Amino acid sequence: MKTWLGLLAAPTVVLGAQSADYMLVQFACRWGTPAPLCAVSALGFVFSAIATIAAFNRWRATSAPFPASYDARNARTASLALAAMVVGALCTLIQLTMWFPQWLLSPCL
Repeated sequence: MKTWLGLLAAPTVVLGAQSADYMLVQFACRWGTPAPLCAVSALGFVFSAIATIAAFNRWRATSAPFPASYDARNARTASLALAAMVVGALCTLIQLTMWFPQWLLSPCL
């Protein structure tokens, strides 16, 4: 489950946060505060970071040095965990870069 959070859930949450931000722009402009946008982006960032940390822990647990005749399934688990960690880290970075302009720009632009 830790692997799938990084591989599938993190990109889905980042895209969902972007869609929710677009939906909330009118409300944020009407209220005069970017707080709803920042809350959605913060939740997406935190989820992506947690998914990345979970994938990293899974990778560390499964990537122990293998003997010369190792079982292919163990290597497969470690490589999937590594891919989940990379995808989760990329999603965390993307969410941060989408959140950054909300700190600087008004939602009414």
